[in-house]
Amino acid sequence: MKEVYIADLKPGQVLAKAIKRPGGAVILESGTRLTARYIEKLRQLGIKFVFIESETISSKLPIARSSYEERKKALQEANSRKDNAEARKQACDDVLRFAESDAAMRSVFIPSFEDRFWRQFRMALLEIVHDREIAEELAVLRQTDRFLFDHSLRVSMYASMVGVSKNYDFSRLRDLTLGALMFDIGMTRLPHGLIKSRRKLSEDEMQQLRQHTTLGYQVLNGIKSVSEESAKCALLHHERYRGEGYPYGLKQNAIPEFAQIVAIADVYDALLSPRHHRKAYTPAEAVEYLFASGNYEFDLELVQRFVRHIAVYPVRTVIRLNSGQIGVVSTMGSSLNHRPVVRIIREPDGARVSIPYEIDLSRRTDLVIVQTLQEEAKQG
Repeated sequence: MKEVYIADLKPGQVLAKAIKRPGGAVILESGTRLTARYIEKLRQLGIKFVFIESETISSKLPIARSSYEERKKALQEANSRKDNAEARKQACDDVLRFAESDAAMRSVFIPSFEDRFWRQFRMALLEIVHDREIAEELAVLRQTDRFLFDHSLRVSMYASMVGVSKNYDFSRLRDLTLGALMFDIGMTRLPHGLIKSRRKLSEDEMQQLRQHTTLGYQVLNGIKSVSEESAKCALLHHERYRGEGYPYGLKQNAIPEFAQIVAIADVYDALLSPRHHRKAYTPAEAVEYLFASGNYEFDLELVQRFVRHIAVYPVRTVIRLNSGQIGVVSTMGSSLNHRPVVRIIREPDGARVSIPYEIDLSRRTDLVIVQTLQEEAKQG
């Protein structure tokens, strides 16, 4: 590690220590590879000097050496995965198939602009996958972690849904869709064992994991067809409304709208999946979490818009109520999408209902959905 005056910095050098504002908010994480844009920003902020990793890592720093070697290996693996033509084709095919899938179409509730949304979302994805550099990164993402790839597909759909609801023109919608699809690409430049870990991470490991935001920005910023707004989805999707996020601790409107939308979509979809420290949230619990986070973690208006257009419990979903009754979601007409109208088919004792009847959960606050069942409701 060596101290370098700001005027002597060169693109490609790697930070050995995080750069922080006087209040403690991190400007750039340790391990960040400097670009010309980063260096200019540091000059504008009045930073006089920084600590840079030496070309030879000292033997007194085994953790730093290990981290450096692992990052180097991850970068080499990512580059090798770009050259896999079959993987590139599979990734692009999966992206386009997703937009035609029943699971995707049942995940949103947008009766007022449904045709327009699906048409524009599919057009955006088609344009995205025909860009060679982006297709290569999609292949890297899919090969690195299929779960992360599928998660990114859903985040892109949810984010695009919000964009269409806000009447974005196609160019802007395409940029949002791309930013949402690639927002976690920085994960592919981290050590494999770190992103696959199912245990609680140490503080050092968490510090490494947080670098995926700046790593992702660097990847996207290096692709000519990717706009600055799209690239910032990777950089800023962990910023939070009251300034408690990272990497910069930005607040409220200082966080670009694209990044705010992607953050909401990311958190909602992540809550629906189990983690090593918790069970998966039910869709209703995830919605309640988002509402509680309004103007705390996320802008409340964006949360309300997001929740208004997601199909928390799609029509035909089989559910169990806290009363023990089993029903089938029949209508989502209420403004409370997590409290639909359900058609009861079994009573608490398991007896089949001879004449099914409906309950509007928006009018029955004593009843809540506690479980979705795997079986698909039969028609007729």
